[in-house]
Amino acid sequence: MISRRAWLRIISVFVLLLLLSGYAYLSWARLLERYAIRQLDWQGPSLSFEGITLAHLTLRQQDSSGGLLVQAEQLRLAWRSFSFAPPFWQDIQLGRLLLAWQPAAKPAEAQPNDILFDPQALATALPWLPLSLRIDGFSAELPCASGRCTLQGDLQALRRERALELRLNLQHDAQHLAWLAQLQGTADEASLQLDLTINQHPQLSLHSSLSNSPDGQLWQGTLSAPELNEAAALHSWLSVWALAPGLQLPNLPSAAQLAANWQLLLPPGALTLQRLYSASGQFEAAATLPAPWAIPGIGQLQGNLDIAARGEQGQWFAERLTADLQLDQLAPAWLGDLPPALHNDSLHLRIQPSAPLGGLPANLQGRALPLAINLRSDGATTLELQAQLALANAPPWAVHLADAQLTASNPGIAFADWKTRDLKAALKLNGYLDDQQLELKLLKGSQLNLGELASDELRLSQLSGSTDGLQLHAQHQAGSLQTWRLQGPITLATQRLEQAALKPQGWHWHGQLAATQEQVELNGQLSSAADLQLRLQLQHSANRGLQAQAQLPELFLRAGNPLASTLADWPALLDLNNGRLSADAHLSQAPNGSAPSVQLDLSGKGLAGIYDRTELTGLDGRLHLELNPRQLDIELVNLSLEQANPGIPIGPLQLRGRYSAPISRLDKGQLHVQQAQAMLLGGTAQLAPDRWNLRQDSLLFPLELRGLKLDRLFTLYPTEGLAGNGTLDGQLPLRISSGGIEIAQGQMAARPPGGRLQFDSERIRALGQSNPAMQLVTQSLEDFHFTTLNSQVNYDQQGTLSLAMRLEGQNPAIEQGRPIHFNINLQEDIPSLLASLQLTDKVSEIIKQRVQQRILQRRAAAIPKGP
Repeated sequence: MISRRAWLRIISVFVLLLLLSGYAYLSWARLLERYAIRQLDWQGPSLSFEGITLAHLTLRQQDSSGGLLVQAEQLRLAWRSFSFAPPFWQDIQLGRLLLAWQPAAKPAEAQPNDILFDPQALATALPWLPLSLRIDGFSAELPCASGRCTLQGDLQALRRERALELRLNLQHDAQHLAWLAQLQGTADEASLQLDLTINQHPQLSLHSSLSNSPDGQLWQGTLSAPELNEAAALHSWLSVWALAPGLQLPNLPSAAQLAANWQLLLPPGALTLQRLYSASGQFEAAATLPAPWAIPGIGQLQGNLDIAARGEQGQWFAERLTADLQLDQLAPAWLGDLPPALHNDSLHLRIQPSAPLGGLPANLQGRALPLAINLRSDGATTLELQAQLALANAPPWAVHLADAQLTASNPGIAFADWKTRDLKAALKLNGYLDDQQLELKLLKGSQLNLGELASDELRLSQLSGSTDGLQLHAQHQAGSLQTWRLQGPITLATQRLEQAALKPQGWHWHGQLAATQEQVELNGQLSSAADLQLRLQLQHSANRGLQAQAQLPELFLRAGNPLASTLADWPALLDLNNGRLSADAHLSQAPNGSAPSVQLDLSGKGLAGIYDRTELTGLDGRLHLELNPRQLDIELVNLSLEQANPGIPIGPLQLRGRYSAPISRLDKGQLHVQQAQAMLLGGTAQLAPDRWNLRQDSLLFPLELRGLKLDRLFTLYPTEGLAGNGTLDGQLPLRISSGGIEIAQGQMAARPPGGRLQFDSERIRALGQSNPAMQLVTQSLEDFHFTTLNSQVNYDQQGTLSLAMRLEGQNPAIEQGRPIHFNINLQEDIPSLLASLQLTDKVSEIIKQRVQQRILQRRAAAIPKGP
């Protein structure tokens, strides 16, 4: 029988166990509540000499940050290396682990002070890891860019003193990604070795170390990927985890080589973005693409790139840049804003270190990276740029361009209404570019050549352009051009210019160009191969449209007439060989593109030459022309001509008048003669001021003749033995039509008291002796004093002049001066008469040739044509 004291002990132990059980229960409940564990269940526990086994374990955690679900199967906790210090069991194995994490809200964006890596925290957490952890298979459902993604694989971790080895194998779409991470050291000095193998092909190797020093933390590392040929697996995996639905990650290169190394000194403390930005040290990286890499929106990239940079407390400076890159099959998005002629197929960029440049801008001195660049583009247009660069090695970015040579060639370009052939350019330039401005200067030797530049109305052959100092200044912001200015000297030359109003020949222009986004100005000298010199000024703006001025400096025609060799419509029969000629023209065109308006002032002094078969001397005058979209106005201001000689000298001549016509019918306008007067045979011929409408089929010009001297006529029109004197007046109704010139019933009469005719000719005497009826006539004309001489004048379109003359007077030697009346009809071929008068030794050879040619033409026209 149990004694009372024994029962008391048993009851005491039982009560103590109850108290301990209650305390354990309350502690366990507080522990679950502290870690927000809402569910913790296990099934199939078993105990053996090897350890504890759970067939199934479920843990559900829910707090403000989100919810976590953990389901483990075949959890084995081995007694081996069991410790009474956390984590107690040092050998843990799981057959299957299912994990699901659902954050409560979208995670906040990373801030500069967010901790990226804390060595001290890692060193504190490592002892809580078991010495051996193996998960034969896991499936983790985690948030990703596309919503929810599943990560599948297996894991094995081994911890030793100051070392941790982690092996992680991931499976994705039949792709196998194997990660091996080895961490060694302490919180003061740690190193990490990370290797990635994809489908049993080594892809990436990273070695990194972090150690404390008196100045901070020294972070060193190397990254090596000597044969990155399994990028397709990474592309597939990253596309699922990193991209939202509907987006696609660019295809990674099928083969690549990467290498990088760095030595960075970080401020003490946990690694944050802020401390990383403040790092000092060195960074080097190199990449090689042995095969083309198709980059969407850009093209196919191939080649290698090598860079090196130096950091000083967060300020980074580029120290080396080497590149040899080939870009083929350029994306249309790159070429959309360029003309089709520049839609090239490829770009080749080569960058090499170079010797330092002198004469750098102030903001580049002491911080420039010298480079030699070669850029070549092939396709529709071949382009190549060779230059020396001084590139700012740190922000603010800027680049100085020196000794640059840009060459270009294109077989043919078509733009708007223009076409070019055989374009070749060789430009020498310097330049500067930063985030606010662009400056370019073309140097001496810059040349642009075109085999041909043509439109429907103009053709230029062998066109060349050159400059010595053309400069471009531009302001830009965020890649958008704000303002620009182009100015400097330009020289243009063409070996042959073809245009309907000009004779084909070479032209040369030299002057200044000044252009902005608002207007363009040209000011220079234009000259032709025929030595025509013009001063030109041109302005064009969106507000005022086109304004152009041209001045023809005083042209001395004794040295030649370049106008005749330049203007296609210069009259072929007009030859000016003396005097001075000048002109001033102005053209304006509204911004709406309407027809232009033209003003022309033409002045001549002492002009002399030949028109057809007429010799001209002493021509002075000024012509003013205005042409607008509605009307043409021509004003002849005080034209004077010393003499015109078509066979009979005419002059001096005075002429003033005006002509106006609608632009639609330039030949059907109004002619206003204000003054028309000429000296003729010692008298005058004049036209009274009047107006004529050229719409009429024929025009009548009433010509008044006053004071014509017979003695001058007989001098100019010598007839054997004929002489005389007297003064004639008359009116000639001169009618001009498309058929020619004609006069009908004109009148001529001698002034009182008359005059005298003397006809002393042996042929005429012989005629009178053989014919008694003519004897009185011949004797009377030997010394005939007339009181009346009048005639009706007719002139037809064939050039025949008909005179019906009445002559009244006496010969004092015949029958005591009895009155004698004559009615005489005369006909004369005036063109032939004038031609005969011009065939003398005193006229120029040009007039002789033209007269002889005219005679032959009239004779040929007079020959009857056969049936």
